[in-house]
Amino acid sequence: MREIDEKAWQQFSERDKKRSQTDPSFSPKDTDFEAPKSFKYDKSVNYYKTLGVEEYATNDEIKKAYRKLSLNYHPDKQTNKTQEEKDEAAAIFMEIKNAYKLLADDPTRRQYDFERDRDNVSAQSHGKKPQEKNGFDAGEALQRMMQKAKENKKLPSEIITVPVHCRIEKFVFGGQKTLKRTRLVKDKSYGGFNEEVKTFRIDLPAGVEQPWSVDFRRQGDQHEGREADTIRFLFSAKPHLWLDRDGQDIKLREAIQLGSSMRSEAYLSASIAPFSRRQVFIWGRNPFHGSTAVAEEGQLAVQLQGLGLGPQGALALLLKLGMGTRPESRLHVPPGPPAGRRPFLERFGLAPSGGFGEPLPEPGAGSMLRTLLERRQCRREMHDKLTADIELRPIGQTIRLFTKPPSTLTFLASTAPKYELFAVSLDCPACGKKKASADWDRLKARLTTVLQETAFILLAQARSVQPRCLLAKPIFDDRIALSRADRPMPWKNMGDQAFKQGSYWIACAVYAKRLEELRIAVHLQADDAEEEACEEEVIDVSGQRGPDLVPEAAKVLSNRAACLIKVQDYLAAVAHARKAAALAPRWARAWSRLGQAAWELGDKFRAEAAQAYAKSVEMDPLPSTVQALQSSVSQLQGPNPDASHAAKEKGNEAIRSGQIGLGIALYTQGIAQLPAPTSEDRSNSDSKPDEHALLRGVLFTNRSAAFSRVRSWDAAVKDAKEAVAAQPGLSSAHSQLGVALLGSGFHQEAYVQFARGFQLDSEHKPSIKGRNTCLKEMVAWKSASATARYQNRFWLDLRRPKGSTRIFAISDLHFDQKCNEDWAHAIDDIAFLDDVLIVAGNVADTKVGMARALTTLKSKFRRVFYTVGNHEMQIATSEFARYPDSIAKLSEIFSTCDELGIDVFPAPVCEGVLVVPLLSWCSAEFDHEDPFPDPNSNFNRRCSWPMDPDLQVWKYMMKLNESFLSFQGYETVITFSHFLPRQGLPFDKTRKNAVKAVGCDMIDEQARALKSKLHVYGHGRVRYAQMHSGVRYVSPPIGFEADWPKDHPPRLMLVHTGKSLCMQEWGADDEPPLGYVKRLLNLSFYTMPGLRESELRKLQNTVQRHNSFTGIACSFDRLGSKNQDKEALAKDAFPDFAQLSKDATHAMITVADCLDNLKDLWKSDIFAKDWPAAIAPHARNTVSFTTPLGLDLVHAKKRDPMLIVYGLRLSEAVREDGDDYGKMQKAVEAINKLPGIDGKIAVSLHPTGFARFSHSELLEELGEKNDKSCGLTHCFTVLVDEPASYKMLAQSKTFGKWKSSYEPSLVGRGPNVMAFALPLDIAATASAPKPPKGTKGSNGFSKSKR
Repeated sequence: MREIDEKAWQQFSERDKKRSQTDPSFSPKDTDFEAPKSFKYDKSVNYYKTLGVEEYATNDEIKKAYRKLSLNYHPDKQTNKTQEEKDEAAAIFMEIKNAYKLLADDPTRRQYDFERDRDNVSAQSHGKKPQEKNGFDAGEALQRMMQKAKENKKLPSEIITVPVHCRIEKFVFGGQKTLKRTRLVKDKSYGGFNEEVKTFRIDLPAGVEQPWSVDFRRQGDQHEGREADTIRFLFSAKPHLWLDRDGQDIKLREAIQLGSSMRSEAYLSASIAPFSRRQVFIWGRNPFHGSTAVAEEGQLAVQLQGLGLGPQGALALLLKLGMGTRPESRLHVPPGPPAGRRPFLERFGLAPSGGFGEPLPEPGAGSMLRTLLERRQCRREMHDKLTADIELRPIGQTIRLFTKPPSTLTFLASTAPKYELFAVSLDCPACGKKKASADWDRLKARLTTVLQETAFILLAQARSVQPRCLLAKPIFDDRIALSRADRPMPWKNMGDQAFKQGSYWIACAVYAKRLEELRIAVHLQADDAEEEACEEEVIDVSGQRGPDLVPEAAKVLSNRAACLIKVQDYLAAVAHARKAAALAPRWARAWSRLGQAAWELGDKFRAEAAQAYAKSVEMDPLPSTVQALQSSVSQLQGPNPDASHAAKEKGNEAIRSGQIGLGIALYTQGIAQLPAPTSEDRSNSDSKPDEHALLRGVLFTNRSAAFSRVRSWDAAVKDAKEAVAAQPGLSSAHSQLGVALLGSGFHQEAYVQFARGFQLDSEHKPSIKGRNTCLKEMVAWKSASATARYQNRFWLDLRRPKGSTRIFAISDLHFDQKCNEDWAHAIDDIAFLDDVLIVAGNVADTKVGMARALTTLKSKFRRVFYTVGNHEMQIATSEFARYPDSIAKLSEIFSTCDELGIDVFPAPVCEGVLVVPLLSWCSAEFDHEDPFPDPNSNFNRRCSWPMDPDLQVWKYMMKLNESFLSFQGYETVITFSHFLPRQGLPFDKTRKNAVKAVGCDMIDEQARALKSKLHVYGHGRVRYAQMHSGVRYVSPPIGFEADWPKDHPPRLMLVHTGKSLCMQEWGADDEPPLGYVKRLLNLSFYTMPGLRESELRKLQNTVQRHNSFTGIACSFDRLGSKNQDKEALAKDAFPDFAQLSKDATHAMITVADCLDNLKDLWKSDIFAKDWPAAIAPHARNTVSFTTPLGLDLVHAKKRDPMLIVYGLRLSEAVREDGDDYGKMQKAVEAINKLPGIDGKIAVSLHPTGFARFSHSELLEELGEKNDKSCGLTHCFTVLVDEPASYKMLAQSKTFGKWKSSYEPSLVGRGPNVMAFALPLDIAATASAPKPPKGTKGSNGFSKSKR
């Protein structure tokens, strides 16, 4: 061994030298052999051959080879290929990826090379060849690609048409057709052709036109000179015995005869089976009722729309009604003509034979007029055919019946009001196969009577047609109806009602009456309580069966036995139950009643009780009966492990033979005979372990599987949990619990159990299959927990008034850090109780920490929306035993959120505002320069996934979001994810190749599919808020303490004010940041022509009194500037001034620190009385509006300071969170960023109104009734140091862009743009002063007024 190691090391050292010569960057280290392996390789596989590189290849050559092969075999490059080719490419790509992981990591590569060299030296020393497994060979793959390229140059394939004839029902309901066809396949070993049977599975859509074709490209015979044939299956319907197809319509070839004297029948009814799987019931008014036509037969052409091929097709029926004898008709002919016309009639021979002087005969008899009328009426009646065309269309939606097999009901009604005809169609598409004909017959037999009795009475339109006095009469009166004297009393129904009400003695008496009618007698013997033979039965009661095939006598006996048990007459109950079991030996309820009654009689009857319970379980394994059997066997036989094991084996044989009920009974007996584990055994780890734990676990597992086969999911879940508790290490127990939970609709919980079973045994096929099934089912979010989550949370705030809640956002809370936990607890306890918080992942590393964090946040906010981050998906050391993988942890997190009331699904938070969480994961394709995973990266190494972490996890997360993309129709949609949604957003780049683990482009695609206006994300650890392509992107990380700002603790991010979107930091104590709350700017412009200087000074003195109010600065002056009047300014710097100012001459400007200050001024006598009285003699027109002060008013050290105000009337579509308003704000920012304007020019744009108040609401708040704003909605203010600066600005291209941004949004016939220029002689900052501590300033943002 030492010699082999020395030779191997020598050969390995030579390898390092040669590699150092070919690769200067290669630097071998002794620590390479101590480093962890990047991939658990197989040393017998030649990974160099897999990538097609030499053994001394450099890292760059390996990387190039990997990229080249990835372009051919990557799963995303396999579109338009068959499933076999996709599976083969996926397997090859995994080999390529594993080879790259190994060879790209130098320590792992050196370990691999040394082990291979040692194996080669060892094999050579023993005279053997080194073993090498067959894997993917890039050289051979290149040859195959060249061969495939040659094959692609072959002649195109021929289309082979294969006619397929199927029943017309297949075209009506759709379905799958499986076809087998023999084809010639080239034998690669010798070059000839072999025959192969190819199976084609084709889904035939419902309602397709014939002939319908489907092509299978290159799936036919293979040839040398051309591509394989294309098989085209041409589907057409087989000829039907009584149906014809006309396009999308189906016609019955023969007419349907209805009755022989329908002339006297007011209603008609028919039950028709046009083809298999459909039964049609027709009922309604007879349109030919009371007809006097001579025709002996009437015809109804009925078109049942929607019952043909597809929704547009119809089922055409021809109903022939025998009319019977016609009633005699009596003509009304006048007795004779008036006296003035008799000569005229006599002259032309039209008078009666005896003349008019004779007594008149019977009215009209013998006259030519009567004869003519009779002939005309006869001729009309002979040609009067009784025909009617009636079209029936579906009403309402198709009703699904949860029958076995499933079926549907379609209701139809006539479209013409004069025809009152209705139809009901019973359809069962599942009974399409010939094997299911018995199921269809059974279903039809059970439902036909019910539908004939109730369907048309329950239909409101049909119920209104039938008179009330006839409602109790059967619509389909095709059964023998007993006369009222012979109609029996409903004793059984009366007994059932009495039993439900608890009147057991009355129920016993009533049931006895019914037994007398059935001539059933039950006799008891006092000594042994055995029933005597009853000779009084003279009729065959077995023929009186209901739809469940149980004789009525057995039901009455069983029900009376139940009543006797209730009144504790167990002896009589046993006799009745025995009789019922004898009449219906396959009816489980009779046996369970027998067991219940016999058990109460004592030890002598308990063996019989156990046998009766076993029989009942065998017939129908109800959980209650199973529990009774287990209890009775346990008390009768006691612990017996050997008998328990024997019962298990017998149960297995019963299950294999298809006797599910018998198997459950045997498993139950085996469980009952096991020694019961004590509670100390489970709670005390030092106690002796349960020696029968394995047998107990197997028995419960097997019984749970049997319950699953009969779809008794609750019992299956209970047994599987018992199996897991008895034997936690049994993979089949976990798998069976997963099956039971999956059948119950709990997909997420089922996945956890399947994953646990896979963790215990990685080759356990049921666990693997179940885990994959759960992954597919979870995508649709149709599990019971997901449905409950949606129903409980989505509708909470659907009608909440808009403006009643704000929305804040944070990310990367890291509650595990002490400082972050303290920050979360320091959030104001009252200020945000009406608000919503978005948490974009990375709350904590453990589920316990996550629950603590979300509990804290939920106590501060009304609703908390949350999505997971990468830290939550990592499995900490303390969680290894709890979570088998990260998907299982995700399911547990969702369950915890449901318990805490945390939202993880989309939900509206008020009217028109929808918040949508998006699950996400990082993708290496986010790195557009190198879109391939880095095998050396250690990102998220503590995560464990049941799929490829680099290629499939992010796709699966995106798939989970697809169900949320259907939420449309909301005015404002806010989405959030943990990972970055698009390129160009900032993130922490300190880690190598961090771009591969920070984002996914698909997130942005899904957010835009939802028409999101704002997206919150995390993971970047960089605070950011900007708009890109019409969407605002916000990153509000809390981060670690080292990331916190130095001057203040982390802040929340306000993303919705209640009325519009925003991106504003907000204090955790509900204090807005400095500068966010603005002062109020009130502007009033007056038309005062001819105002003298002395009068102007008087008005200015009056305005000076306004300045005596707290927080108010006010001035009054003429328009223009200090050095130029209005005319001079318009001529020099502002040409449009005269036109846009609308004859205004003077202006008053008022700046208020807060809303309360302005309210105090306006309600004072100085402003409300003195000022209107002062301006009344001079002012003709007034324009006044209020807006936030958007810029600092500074006039010191300026030549001729001037404030220019534009009033704009914009469309209602211009909203603060809209794209148009965003473009305007960008244009305003561009003006403020012009070079050289600091101290000269400043601009701002704000809507009229203030804070949460619109302009009309603000006037109402201030107590002002008159709105003098002229409809202006926005205010654009420009502060310049002199008129020349404004002239320079107005001539710039940037100002032109600003005008072009708002001009398309102008509305109104009147003045939609007004402009005023006024001298500036007051100073004020835009930011309002902070109120004193302990008070809330009335700035329009306080919680008390929101």
